[in-house]
Amino acid sequence: MLVNFTVENYLSFKNRTTIDLTATSLTELRSSNLFDTPLKNLTLLKSMVIYGANANGKSNLFKAISFARKFILNSSKDSQADEAIEVQPFCLSTESIEEPSLFELVFIHDTAKYRYGFLVDDEQVHKEWLYVTTKNKEQLLFEREFQEIKTTKKFDTASANLTSITRKNALFLSVCAQFNIPTGIAILKAMSNVQYISGMQDRYTINFTIDMMDDPAKKKFIDNFIAGANLGFTETKVERFKLTEEILEKGNVPKEIRKMILESDEENVVVSTKHTVYDEDNEEVDNIYFNLFANESLGTCKYVALSGPIIDTLLHGKTLIIDEFDAQLHPHLSKAIIELFNSKENNPNGAQLIFASHNPSLINPKRKLFRRDQIMITEKDVYGVTKMESLYDKKVRKDASFEKDYLEGKYEGIPNVQIDEDFRLFDA
Repeated sequence: MLVNFTVENYLSFKNRTTIDLTATSLTELRSSNLFDTPLKNLTLLKSMVIYGANANGKSNLFKAISFARKFILNSSKDSQADEAIEVQPFCLSTESIEEPSLFELVFIHDTAKYRYGFLVDDEQVHKEWLYVTTKNKEQLLFEREFQEIKTTKKFDTASANLTSITRKNALFLSVCAQFNIPTGIAILKAMSNVQYISGMQDRYTINFTIDMMDDPAKKKFIDNFIAGANLGFTETKVERFKLTEEILEKGNVPKEIRKMILESDEENVVVSTKHTVYDEDNEEVDNIYFNLFANESLGTCKYVALSGPIIDTLLHGKTLIIDEFDAQLHPHLSKAIIELFNSKENNPNGAQLIFASHNPSLINPKRKLFRRDQIMITEKDVYGVTKMESLYDKKVRKDASFEKDYLEGKYEGIPNVQIDEDFRLFDA
């Protein structure tokens, strides 16, 4: 469960910026959109939507989370020993371009709250820290300044032996997990439960869903999810096969290419959708299977591809981050997915959905999908710096027309399109 994420001096985030999923004191939609945590007086949001004009920094926020997650999970691996750290500071200011970038995550794992962060440039880790909160008291587990690492009695004693072997371009926490320190393993597991995907038909998302379909129990969840969308089919079928010499020869594939394909020994996958065939009296007489990615619409393909990560997140109480969430999706499908997360029955495990959108109808008050603390607006100033605020931070009234006011620019975060009146694409 993600409580908050903070970034500073990374891509367009020059100043310290935080997205906070801690529920505020707002009274609206408390029973559906919030869930309690094992910690006293800590209630979290189940979902968050981020709006803003193109190039305002929405994707940069997700890139920051993705970078932090990847660096935590992989920095201690031997393959990273001589590599530069792929971090990019805010480069439009002389104040920041030579300074390190900051990342910090606060999250719940089991019955404890952790606050973990690090300060890093492309060569080394400058600082690193880990705190734990149990019974509302925060305690330091370890802290680091360059290669000086100090652990406390609250942390695993065996970790003290790892301080001297931690490389300057690796995180101490990652090293602890690599050497089976329980707290390190637990936190890396928590980080792996924060998933980022693109909503633009990326291969990872499709493959993730296809792999889930291999499990009959999970496939049943996916088929139920798809059936509820009324896309014209209710079942899917996955077939895996390898191309043979005979198949390639029949397809008139040149010998050189046939050889390359056969040597790669790659498995091919076809996902089909089951449709009903009717006779002249509209009676069901047969079924036919269509190739999902060849015969179905882009929106249908995307909905099916997203089904795996969405079901997996709901089943295991993970945090799912989706960029371009509703591109190619009908607003009613987007609404249905959001309602799955903002639900007691379908989201009993505290799963969270964070996504970027350009569809303002989702925040129309009549839809009752979001509270004001769940709606974030990104804005980039003339110096290229991104800032983010929720409608709660902006002190927007409960009875305001969120969709209308957003489109009118009252909350910022919309493109400032200016075309010179003398502009002509073609000569008269």
